[in-house]
Amino acid sequence: MRDRIAEHNRQMWERLAKAGMNYTRPFGRPPKTRAGMRRFMDPRARLKGVRLDGARVLGLAAGGGWDPIIFARLGAQTTVFDISPTQLKTVRELARRQRVKIRLVRGNMKDLSVFKDGSFDVVWHCHSLVFTDDAVRVLKEVGRVLAPGGTYLLSTMHPTTLRLYGTFKDGGWRPKISYFEDKPVPYVSEWDMTWTLGSKKLVAPTIEFGHRFETIINGMAAAGMVVDGLWEFSPGPPEPDAERGSEAHLDTLFPAFIEVRGRKLPRPQRR
Repeated sequence: MRDRIAEHNRQMWERLAKAGMNYTRPFGRPPKTRAGMRRFMDPRARLKGVRLDGARVLGLAAGGGWDPIIFARLGAQTTVFDISPTQLKTVRELARRQRVKIRLVRGNMKDLSVFKDGSFDVVWHCHSLVFTDDAVRVLKEVGRVLAPGGTYLLSTMHPTTLRLYGTFKDGGWRPKISYFEDKPVPYVSEWDMTWTLGSKKLVAPTIEFGHRFETIINGMAAAGMVVDGLWEFSPGPPEPDAERGSEAHLDTLFPAFIEVRGRKLPRPQRR
């Protein structure tokens, strides 16, 4: 069955990737030390204590950036799964320049059937759950491919804040849809559909869903994971002088992102 939402978002991410916009190509330069690389990739230390050397790592929807390269440089057997051919090409070329080996697989994150049960010790899933309509199905697949005792780290848009971007009017913020609605978050203007990088602007109206906390937490639990960490945050330090109604202003009032960490329960031992 054709996944209309996934196909639309693939086209939008191809448009963004070919233009080199945010989240589609590597930014910055990671340090050369192992500790420095880990801080660069995981600045809030959510994977503290998780062994990466020799670990089997899946970068889920992780094409385009440094993270898969760093995992490989830290000794992990790294696989990247992404829907965008251009972003996978970016990782392939970066891996070649950095002289690391990475497996690349293209597909829809709702279907990880290319991987066997328990294939990965770590699943790293950054900022892409909003682009699928069925978070529970994705989490079920993650739980299946995660090995017993393995770690899943999810970061995604905060479900409240996502409903507020671009809605400032008459001195206040008005949600685009109710928090309890599970339909795509609508756009209210062309500004709302425009991605910006410096002076570059590109209209790419991705279809996005603000999956609620209960959907994510219960989905992880149903997939055999125990949640042992949940965090809400905005990127960078607050901007007290941010223009009222701007994205930076909203991020001082509500967290932009959430991170959730889960551990796959070990199989019960037979007596």
